[in-house]
Amino acid sequence: MGDRASALADDARGDIQRVDAGKDWLVSGWFTPDYRPLAAKLAANLDAQGAPYHLFAKEKHPRGWDATRKASVVLEAMDAHPGKTLVLMDVDCIVGGDLAPLTQFEGDIAVAVKARPSPLWRGVVITLGSRVVAFRPTAKARSFVSEWHQLCGQSKTGSAEDAMAWAYVRRPDVSYILLDPRYEGREVDAGYNASDIVIWHESAHEKGSGRSLKMTLKHIERRWFRSGRTKAAIETKIP
Repeated sequence: MGDRASALADDARGDIQRVDAGKDWLVSGWFTPDYRPLAAKLAANLDAQGAPYHLFAKEKHPRGWDATRKASVVLEAMDAHPGKTLVLMDVDCIVGGDLAPLTQFEGDIAVAVKARPSPLWRGVVITLGSRVVAFRPTAKARSFVSEWHQLCGQSKTGSAEDAMAWAYVRRPDVSYILLDPRYEGREVDAGYNASDIVIWHESAHEKGSGRSLKMTLKHIERRWFRSGRTKAAIETKIP
């Protein structure tokens, strides 16, 4: 590996990592035993891009998939890699380019904030995405994640993104940056045709659980009602 100061480990806990001391950032995520092949695939993908990473092995939750663990994993990664910018990423993401530009931003957190017309009433629905989020090594970023973690524990919906949205509006002191749409993790089957997208996403959870009616409707809404607006935003570089 030449002069690259790095270490590859599939340690006793089962974590998959390759940490590069020469870089001030790394990708972090987590997986359960049934998602290990997917995590290994992402690790190989990141290796091909020269991106450092630490993917945490976690036991499967008794209730099944629990996305609210994301906040606790970020806190764990912050403790394990102090001073580094962390890029939280779902393990069913596909990286097709250099991630370094994603980590170079002023502020505490880079997050995807999306807006679309409400289907039920006049107005706009604002949502946050937790598929890919970048955290600078600042005290405010850590305090935000701590609050996010607390709100995940209180969540009745079991949604990491709902809890994140509440943390977002409760913490105006944190400096937020809109995540470049190229790095948001666009769905591979949603009709996007943008060659400059760096991070794609292919939902393993939906595939693993079967496409329910809810997921089918979500797919249709994403494919036919969101794609045109989002595609135009990408092409014009508007987040």
